[in-house]
Amino acid sequence: MDVGEFYDRIEAHPELEGQGLDEGESGGMPAALVLHRPSGAKYRVELDAVERHPWETLEAVLTGQREARVLSHMTRVVGYFSKVENWNRSKVAELRGRQAGDYSVAGSTSTDRRA
Repeated sequence: MDVGEFYDRIEAHPELEGQGLDEGESGGMPAALVLHRPSGAKYRVELDAVERHPWETLEAVLTGQREARVLSHMTRVVGYFSKVENWNRSKVAELRGRQAGDYSVAGSTSTDRRA
């Protein structure tokens, strides 16, 4: 889902209220802050999660119809397993670059191999 569409749906929803944006300044991912008015529950929804999930899933979590599943993302990019949530922005960008799978080397040819 597009982030703009997410904000539009939050504003149109009778039970939800947008509370702003957490820029992720302490190394975290940028996230939308959302209040569920009836319960008073506040949610921090990372923008990459908004892009990965349909509105129906996000709405169900934000209105208490479904429990959120919070997963710790672990990876071995740095040579050992570590939680991605603890990484700074540049290390997260490196992970995303590796996930893209573009492993080509500029100027490399098949005869350029060394033993």
